[in-house]
Amino acid sequence: MSIDNPNGIIKLPGPWRITFDTNPDTCNLHCIMCEEHSIYNKRSENKHRLMDFTIIKKVIESASRHGLKEIIPSTMGEPLLYPQFEDIIDIASKKRLKINLTTNGTFSGRPARDWAIRILPVISDVKVSINGSNVTLNESIMNGINMNQQLENIRELITFRDELKTNGSTAPTITFQVTYMEQNLNDLPDLLKLAIDMRVDRFKGHHLWVTNDAMITQDLRRNEDAISRWNKIVDRLNDIRNDEGNKSGHRIKLDNVYKIANRKRIGNPVNTTVCPFLGREAWIAWDGTFNVCCAPDELRKSFGDFGNVNQGDFMDLWNSNKYDALIKSWGSSKLCQRCNMRRPLRDLKGC
Repeated sequence: MSIDNPNGIIKLPGPWRITFDTNPDTCNLHCIMCEEHSIYNKRSENKHRLMDFTIIKKVIESASRHGLKEIIPSTMGEPLLYPQFEDIIDIASKKRLKINLTTNGTFSGRPARDWAIRILPVISDVKVSINGSNVTLNESIMNGINMNQQLENIRELITFRDELKTNGSTAPTITFQVTYMEQNLNDLPDLLKLAIDMRVDRFKGHHLWVTNDAMITQDLRRNEDAISRWNKIVDRLNDIRNDEGNKSGHRIKLDNVYKIANRKRIGNPVNTTVCPFLGREAWIAWDGTFNVCCAPDELRKSFGDFGNVNQGDFMDLWNSNKYDALIKSWGSSKLCQRCNMRRPLRDLKGC
């Protein structure tokens, strides 16, 4: 049964999308803002967290009967490096689910064209992380990336996307996924122009989560001056989208490009923004823990423990009294109040 709350959160009978943190410790890059792999993050031990594929099968079997439409493999590690990624493709095909993929665009293990042929038919959207329009900037943020090769890989995706369309097949969208920060703020207009020139479908991003001290001054929500400069860039991005779209005939979609009202209102629950995830999506950690949102792990733990799918059926956790209580109280926690992922009510849909 759906639960409709006055705080704007509508709980679905089951999550329409589930993220599986398949391999959070496996990545070939060290992006400066990454919760797990940043060169600024200090680890006390080497971690080798890897999800047992039986967890994925168990959760999908439970949720697929209750409206599950899409799955995301990993948001911290590079998903294409997960040893059983091929099995994810197979189970998604069998259950008629779409995969929503976020990748760093390195396409390790096989040529990008081969990856495109294998994955695009079962993909709803490919979000390629890219954080600068030029080699110097992008490679300074995405430590370890070869941007020239990354762009060639993206072109291969776009080429095969267009082949699917020509053949009358369903084709996924291709997205530039950006982390908004001080370092790339003034470059965002040029990055958008690059996306338009390459015929990318979407330009999407989010403000960074500050997970290490080096990122404090990168936060564009940290003071009124930073907010003001961000808001001017939002206007510029909308102007570019409209102007370049009129010229080229390719109207790219801007996603999660919103102004921030002012510093005093940051984080105050208002009836114009709402969590786009609670009651709609779920996260399963590598060990089977049911996570209720996409906030960094240490922050998310403040909500408490909502169970583990290794000890019970996923839908029992989804329908638990504790999870329902969290939905009903949304907006009261400090984490919800300062969350950078909230969206206008009018845009409450898939991300």
